[in-house]
Amino acid sequence: METGINNILNKLTDSEGVLGVLIADEHGLCLGARGIAKASSAGFIASIAAHAKELTELKGDAISKDDTPTISVEYGNK
Repeated sequence: METGINNILNKLTDSEGVLGVLIADEHGLCLGARGIAKASSAGFIASIAAHAKELTELKGDAISKDDTPTISVEYGNK
């Protein structure tokens, strides 16, 4: 499993414009982090994902138990 997660982290980190990647489980346990993503943020990220999933369910969209939101954070001077 660790090799699979490392492969995913490496692939995502190599994507253009990506500065950091964090993978967390539904309990907020950090499974891996690369770049500027901090493992200590895993609990917060998991919480945001849980709330995003609830919003999707409230909207009435069909969502399976295995569907998990992907969170993208952008920042910079504009």
